[in-house]
Amino acid sequence: MNRRTLLGTVASVGVAALTGCLSEGGEDSTPSATETGTPTPTPPPDPTLTDVTFTVSGRRSGTETDSATVSADGGSVVVEGTIWGSDGCQTAELPRVNYDGAADGLTVPVETAGRADAGDSCTQAIVEIAYTATITFENGPPGTVVVTHDRGDGPATITTTSL
Repeated sequence: MNRRTLLGTVASVGVAALTGCLSEGGEDSTPSATETGTPTPTPPPDPTLTDVTFTVSGRRSGTETDSATVSADGGSVVVEGTIWGSDGCQTAELPRVNYDGAADGLTVPVETAGRADAGDSCTQAIVEIAYTATITFENGPPGTVVVTHDRGDGPATITTTSL
C-alpha cells in the first residue's frame, strides 16, 4: 500500500471527526425559531333580551301620523313614537318583540287595538296615540332596530336604526 495515500486518508478522517466533535454541543449562531402564538381574542357575548316595557303616554285627535325615534341608553333600547287609530276606541300595544341574535337585529312591532275601557260609544275621529317602548338587554344593545306599525292592514316599516 502506498504510505502517502494511507496517511492522507487517516489525516482526512481525523480532521472530519474533529470537526464533528467541535460543532456538537457548541453554541449555534442561528437562533432557533420559536412560535410566538398570539392568543385568539374571545368575541364579546351576544346581547340577551332581559325586559320589555310599553306605555301609552297620550291620545288625542289628530291626523294619520306614524313616527318613531330609536335611541340606546347603556343596555336599553328606547323607542318613542306615534301611531294613529281610526277612532277614539283605539289604543296602541306591543304584543311582542323579536330579537334575532344571528342578524343582531331587533324588531319592535307596535299595533293598534281596541281599548278595553272604551265602552259603547267612541269618537269617529282619527286619534294619534303616543307611546314609549323600553327593551333592555344584557351585554349591550343589538346592532339594528326596526320599528313597524300595524293598524290591522299589515305591518309597515316606520324606521330602521343602526346602533
